[in-house]
Amino acid sequence: MLLSSICAAAMHALVKFVAFELHPFQIFCIRQWFAVILLMPIFINIGFGTLKSEKIGLHMARGVTMTVGGMSWFWALSLVPLAKVTALNLSAALFTVLGAILFLKESSEWRRWMVLIFGFIGVIVIIQPGSEVISFGVILIISTRLFPATSRIISKVLSQTDRTPTIVVYGALGMAILSLLPALIVWQAPDLRQLLFIGLIAFFGTLSQLAMVQAYKAGDMGAVEPIHFIRLIWAALFGFIIFGEVPGIWVWIGAVMIIIALSYLAKGEARK
Repeated sequence: MLLSSICAAAMHALVKFVAFELHPFQIFCIRQWFAVILLMPIFINIGFGTLKSEKIGLHMARGVTMTVGGMSWFWALSLVPLAKVTALNLSAALFTVLGAILFLKESSEWRRWMVLIFGFIGVIVIIQPGSEVISFGVILIISTRLFPATSRIISKVLSQTDRTPTIVVYGALGMAILSLLPALIVWQAPDLRQLLFIGLIAFFGTLSQLAMVQAYKAGDMGAVEPIHFIRLIWAALFGFIIFGEVPGIWVWIGAVMIIIALSYLAKGEARK
C-alpha cells in the first residue's frame, strides 16, 4: 500500500507537470490508450470469451462515470495545488459510502452517519468557504467526485456476476474510447518527450492499482487502507519540490478529519 501511495502521487505530479504543455483531456486520453496496451496481456491470458457479460449497459455506464471523473480529475490537477487536490479527492470515498447507503441499502446506523458528517465537515474546512474565493478547480473537484463514487458502486454490483478482469478491461476500453472526442477537440501533436512522460503516467497509475489490489489480498483492509492516505504527504512533498507549493494549515486539518472518518469506516467494514 505504501508503494501504491508513492506511485499515485508520482502520477499526479507528472500529470500536473505535463499539463503545462498539453491539455489535461489529451493527457488522459493518451494515458488510457497506454493503459490498454499495458492490459493486453490480460486479454491474451483470459481469452476474449471471458469478456461476455449480460450487463453491458452497466459496463457502459461505469465507463462514462470513470471517464468524466478521470478527465475532471486530470483537469483539476492542472489548476489546484497537489496537496489540496489530493486532500479533496479523498471525499470521493465518502460519496461512495453515502451512495452505498442510499442505493445499495447498506447499513445506515447512526454512528456511520455521524462519521460521514464529520468527514464532509473536513471537506468544508479544506475549502474554507467565505474566507477565500472558491476557485474553479476546487468546484470542479467537489462537483465531480460523485462520478468516481458512482463507478465504485457500479463495480460492486458488477462484481456479483462478472469476473474482475472483465470489469477492468471494459473499464479501460470504455475510458480510452470515450475520451477520444474531448481530446481531439483540444489536440496538439505531442513530441517524443511528452509521450515518454505520459507513458510514465500510465505506468505509475497501473502499478499503483496493482499494488493496491495486492495489498487488499495480503492484509486486512482496516489495517492497510489508512497507509494509502500517506499519498497526501507524498503529494505535498512533490508539490513543494517541483512546483514550490506550500499547503495551508486548513488543508492538513481538513484532510486529517477526512482520514479519521475513512479509517473508522474501513475498520468497521473489516470487522464485518
